[in-house]
Formats: sequence, structure tokens, C-alpha cells
Amino acid sequence: MSQIKAIQTPLGELHGRDAVYLDHVYMNYAKKELVLKGEINGGLAPEAVDDFVPYELIFTEVYYFNMIELDVALSMSEQKYTQGSCFDELTDTPLLAAIASARGKDLKHFLLKTYDDIFEIACRDYKMTI
Repeated sequence: MSQIKAIQTPLGELHGRDAVYLDHVYMNYAKKELVLKGEINGGLAPEAVDDFVPYELIFTEVYYFNMIELDVALSMSEQKYTQGSCFDELTDTPLLAAIASARGKDLKHFLLKTYDDIFEIACRDYKMTI
């Protein structure tokens, strides 16, 4: 059964629509690498000391990448879009099972909810820099 677990970022768990802002999306197709850059609202981050904190998220060995506008996602019936924090890991999902069956890959499944969009990513791992 699928489970959603909030990711502990260097600034703590992130909650609220205004918590994560996205400025840039870079996809290096040849390296299967996705880079997201923006700012975290320090007022909604438990460990932040500044008002807005720049971040960079690098997802490696990306096998699945989907972006959906936030209000569209929230109008859909999928609970994964309405539950959890702004940055979650999903476990035991049908997506991970499909990738494992098709490619023999043991990957991780992430949801990042920004102010405007939700990003769903299946990849080897990620690195967050603040």
C-alpha cells in the first residue's frame, strides 16, 4: 500500500502553498538529471532564519517527470496531491512497480508542491542545497 512521508529538508518540513517558490527548471536529457531552483518562504520553514531562502534540488537518473498546475491537480481525485507536505516521498506506488517491471530499476518517487505547480518525479535520488 502506498505511503506518503514528508521529507525533512535542511529547513525542516515544509507546509503551505506559499512555502516553495520555483524560478527555474532545467532538464539535462543526456544525463537524466532534473534541476529545480527557487526560494523557500522562511516564514513557513521551521529552521529558516531569513525571509526567503534560495534552494536548488537536483534529481538524478530521472525515469518519470510530470508537472501539473496546482489548482488543476487539486481538482483531481488523487489524494497524493492533497495530502502530505510540500516535499514528500511516496513509497510502494504503482509507478515504482511499473518502472521496476519495465526497467529493473529500484527508484524513489517524489512530489514537490510549489506555489503554482506540482512536480512528480521518479528517480534514483535527489540532493537539496540551501
